[in-house]
Amino acid sequence: MISPRWDGTRWRIQARRNGRRFSFSSSVPGVKGRRECLRKYEAWYYGEGSGEKTVSRIASEFLDDVRARRGADAEAVRQYERYIRLYIAPECGTRKICKMTLRDWQGVINGAHGRSGALSEKTLKNLRGVIMGLVKFAYQDYQCEPLRGDLYIPRGHAKSEKVTLQRDDVRRLLEPSDLWYHSLFCFLVLTGMRPGEALGLRVDDVMSDRVMIRRSVNAYGIITEGKNENARRMVPVGTLAGAVLHQTIKRNAELNLRTPWVFCSPDGSPGCQSTMRNHWLMLKKERDLPGTVYTLRHTFVSMMKSVLPEAVIKDIVGHSVSMDTFGTYGHILADAPGQAASVIDLTFGGIGTDKKSPVI
Repeated sequence: MISPRWDGTRWRIQARRNGRRFSFSSSVPGVKGRRECLRKYEAWYYGEGSGEKTVSRIASEFLDDVRARRGADAEAVRQYERYIRLYIAPECGTRKICKMTLRDWQGVINGAHGRSGALSEKTLKNLRGVIMGLVKFAYQDYQCEPLRGDLYIPRGHAKSEKVTLQRDDVRRLLEPSDLWYHSLFCFLVLTGMRPGEALGLRVDDVMSDRVMIRRSVNAYGIITEGKNENARRMVPVGTLAGAVLHQTIKRNAELNLRTPWVFCSPDGSPGCQSTMRNHWLMLKKERDLPGTVYTLRHTFVSMMKSVLPEAVIKDIVGHSVSMDTFGTYGHILADAPGQAASVIDLTFGGIGTDKKSPVI
């Protein structure tokens, strides 16, 4: 944020726009003059004198609205702020939003690049969503007209392929380990839950054959209501996943942690995503496993696509009706079984030779 400076005779702010230099000043000493100088600058920067606001000003108000609707700690707030700061503000932040055309907004998408070059298709789609939300918010404030046309995703973007574990990988994953979060990894591949959702599980969320998803622990250690409105749901738990749950709860009790969290930290507090990722990297190196922790969720969908209807899998993993679950997460396994049974336990229970439940 630009702040006025006192040069001995007046308060002054120097600014540049489109190669031109602008100066704003006030000869009134003290706080009153400082505020007057800042008001002059903000009226120029935000275009308030004409009643027209810049993209940056609308974006700031838009983020305040998202905080009010989603909560200040919501992951959506951080995501929207990041897209605005990295891609929208540098390109058109100082322009008045009423002057932005469909072609201008398309230029923001076309010109968006990351450190390593072109952005992924998912990132560009997210950016398009933020732009559309921003314009809709500005239209409701009578600052611009709605977009007359569609924003497209340009060709040549980096299309990342999701990785899944093969059956031998799953077998190695389920073998016993002393890593604290190993039981969590086993549970994720057996249920398809998001890592943050599993970390948010409490003992009273566990029932005989299912668990209730009520919350999530995000990357910042903040407990939220989950990724979206589909996140709160019942997830079926078979014999294998149930064994992991009860062994983990038993381990916590034997260590006298007295914690309400199932997959807690070693001190009994809610689980930590950064520590969880570090443990995954160690297990990944030790057992030659591909991908990230989220790969376990992809693996679940891939293995279940041949034995469960897509609508059922959507309910289990918390996807909306409109999402292409199989297209996004489902991949053909190298040795996918031809005719599998319709239960999760039978599919995962057939992996390995001993067919024992995972041991932590």
